[in-house]
This record gives sequence, C-alpha cells and structure tokens, in this order.
Amino acid sequence: MLVSTVLQAISVLLLLYFAGFAVYNYAYSIAALSPAKPPTVSPRPGARVAVVVVSFNEREVLADTVAGCERLSYPDKTIIVGDDSKDPETIALLRRLAVERGCVKVEGARYADTDIELWESDGFVVFHRADNVGFKAGNLKTLEEYLRERAFDYMYLLDADWRPQADAIERCLEVIEADEDIGYVQTKRLYHHGRTDHFQRCLAINEEACYLVDLAGRQRLGHMILFSGCCALFNLRSLYAVGGFRAGHLTEDIDLSNRFYLAGYRGVYLESVANVGEVPPNYKAFRRQQERWAIGSARTFKEYLFPVLRSRLDLRTKLSLLRQNAYYTAALGIEVSVLWGLLAAAHAGLGKMRGWPAPEHDLILSRAGYVLVPIMVLALFSGALPLIVATIKKRDWINLLYIPAACWIALSVVHTYSIANIKGFRRVAQTWFVTPKTNRRKGRVRVAAARRIRAFSMLTLVLLAAAYLTAYRLAPGSAARTLITAYAVLWIPSMLIASLKS
Repeated sequence: MLVSTVLQAISVLLLLYFAGFAVYNYAYSIAALSPAKPPTVSPRPGARVAVVVVSFNEREVLADTVAGCERLSYPDKTIIVGDDSKDPETIALLRRLAVERGCVKVEGARYADTDIELWESDGFVVFHRADNVGFKAGNLKTLEEYLRERAFDYMYLLDADWRPQADAIERCLEVIEADEDIGYVQTKRLYHHGRTDHFQRCLAINEEACYLVDLAGRQRLGHMILFSGCCALFNLRSLYAVGGFRAGHLTEDIDLSNRFYLAGYRGVYLESVANVGEVPPNYKAFRRQQERWAIGSARTFKEYLFPVLRSRLDLRTKLSLLRQNAYYTAALGIEVSVLWGLLAAAHAGLGKMRGWPAPEHDLILSRAGYVLVPIMVLALFSGALPLIVATIKKRDWINLLYIPAACWIALSVVHTYSIANIKGFRRVAQTWFVTPKTNRRKGRVRVAAARRIRAFSMLTLVLLAAAYLTAYRLAPGSAARTLITAYAVLWIPSMLIASLKS
C-alpha cells in the first residue's frame, strides 16, 4: 500500500505541475485568434537608430543580411555589424564590406577596456573585437559604450541570419514612443524552408507558434512580453537604465526581459512586423541550440525566482514572468512522469506475478491508465494546440500533416533539457555554440554527436517499450489499453528520434 500511496501522490503533483503550463498554452492559443494591436503615435522625426547585426564566424549570411538591412526604409539609420569572429574569412569579408561602403578605419579604438577594430562611415560601421569573451551578451555590452558615445536613441537588434521587413523601424517607433514605460518592441520571427525540407518545416512550425500564438496571446491578455534574442527595437535610454546586457549569459534575452520588468519597464509584441531567418540545418545542431537555451533559462529561473516573487509587479505580470522563466523546467517534470510510468508498470507486473488481490492490482493499473496518461495527453495537447492555431493563422494547411512529427521532435530532446536544467541551476561553465547558418542553401553541416544522450535515449526507449507492453497486457479494460497506446504513440517515436539522431 505504501508504494501505491506514493505513486498516487506523485500523480497528483504531476497533474498540478503540467496543468500550470497547460493553462497558459490554452489561454494564449484562444487569445491569439483575436490579436490586439498596441497603441501607436506619430514618431518624432530625426531619432537616430542603430541597426545592430551581431555575428560570430557567420560569413555565409553576413553579406545578404547587410543587404537586407540596407533595404530598411527608415532614413536616420546606421547599420552596425558587431562582430567578434576569429575566422579569417569572416574578418576579411567584413573589411571588404566596410571598404565598399566608404568606411574609414579608426585607429586606436578602445571600448569597455577592449581594443576594437573599427570601420566607420555615415551609414555603416564594422565593430570587431578580437575575442568572444562573454559570448553574444559580451559583444553587445562592449558595443553599448560605442552606441552611447555616438548618441543613438534606439537599437534594432538582429542576429546574423535575419532579414527585416522594410518598414520595421517606422512601425516599431510608432509603438515604442507611445509610452515611456515601453523598453522594447519585439517583432515577429518567421522561418525560411523549402518545400522538401521536412525537418526544417517541423522546426519552423514549433518556432513560429511562439510568435503567431504565444506572444500574440500574451499581448492580447496583457501578460509579460519576452524579448526573444533578436528582431527587437530597444529604447537605449531604458536599456542603459536597467544595466544593459550581462556578459557571459547564455540566454541574455530572458535575463534582460526580467530586468526590464523588475525595473518598471515593459515589452510590447508587434505581430504586424515580420523578419525571416533560418532554423538549424540538422537535428544535432537543433539539439545543441536547445541545450544552450535550456541552460541559460535554468540559470535565469534560479536567479530571478525570489526577486520576481518579492517584486511589486501585478499578479498577472508576475505569474506570466515566472511561467516564462520556468518554461524549460517542464522537462524535469516529464522525466519524473516517465519514471512514474515505469514504476507503475513494474509494480503492476510484480503484483500479477505474486498474485496480489484483484482490487489492489486493478487500482495500480487504473492509476497507470487513467491518471498518468491523461496528464501526459494534457501536456501533449497543450503543446500541440498552439501549432494548430499557428497553422490556422498562417493558412498553410499542409502544416497540419507535420504537427505530429513536430511534437515528436520537440519531445525528443527531453533528456537534453533535463541535463541542461541541472547545469544551469549549478551554473556549470559552458562554451558558446553557434547554430550553423547555411544562407538557405542545402549542404552537409557537421555537428558532433552526443553519444551519452543517444545511449540514454536508447535505454529509455527499451524500458518504455517494455513497460507499455506489460501495462497493455495487464490492463483491466479496453479504455485503459487505448490510453496506454496513446502514451506509447507519444513517446516511442520521440525516443526513437533521439536514439538515432542525437
């Protein structure tokens, strides 16, 4: 009976844990169907905007991204490539771009106690530091001093592979100048993929749901708006007031979002402005990208849990901010639920072998079939619903056929997320992984395999398959068997993907 009681208690806790995340997914999915347009004003003329492109050994995309930035229609803009590459070909490309645009090299440039190779003209700047100290956030932190010295008012921030909408700056200025409490305007990110790029389409479906559904729903409900790393316009006065970027943070976006809100500023999501970029070219690159995001998010969750709880933020903003910080910790709950399922199946099998009384035996099976599986179905559907709503909003109906695969791919990195959470909580030192960019061209991109994750996933696959077969054979009725089958359909393909592709 003790084992039964423990399993029952765990199932209740898991139900509450996943329900907390699911409520937000359901709410945002419904709210996103009628998105809210933020208030706008006519922006003051002459505001100086720095269009900052952050790059690190990304020569494949830089020239085309710079050309895309030059098509921005706002007149008072300066394109600044903030680069800390070590790749000689990337550095040579940047120098060539600078010379072609009439830049002059500034000798002896030094910012944030760092020697800078600086090329300047009226509309284009190359700001190159020799080392990637502090990662992307360290690059931006060094650049802040230059932006302040040159008296820029706003910064439109892009990663190296993003092409912005032509009138993006004007549209963002109309929003950010409507209220002095707005620290940044996050715009929509869409992803390029070919008709036959099936894996990239699955990744794009997952990523675009964040912008078409999650952020759109938050804007509608007045919840916290995440700065998602790029494609955002910042009021530099507000950025300086909250301390700017923190060098060395793996997820400088979530960290900065917390500090904006805790300082009394807020973000706005502008769905009408789109930028187009790339998804990772293969599964291994995708897994490494997600690992970095999860490590940084776990660190942010740990650092800001109590500051957010103690803050004077209204309850709605506080809860949505906590949900954002805890987003990747859901993987830990999923791991517990998988272990729960294995224990429940083993306990049921043991009960059958030892001839336990039918009521006790049926009780365990009932819990395995009617408690755990609905929890996981709830978690799955709350993740799948935004993908469905995003497909409806885009009217790209073929995506409906890809949603199951998109869900399997998302769940296949659960072990990666869990280990990354532990690293983030412990603040284990990490290196920066640059997601490979192909400039929308097909080709082989080499990323080292994760053999331990692959072996762990394969072991999980074997254990789950055995547990499902045991539970299915011992299930007391067709309803329980149906639920067990649904659970197997969720997890077997996910772990198979992780076993083969990690």
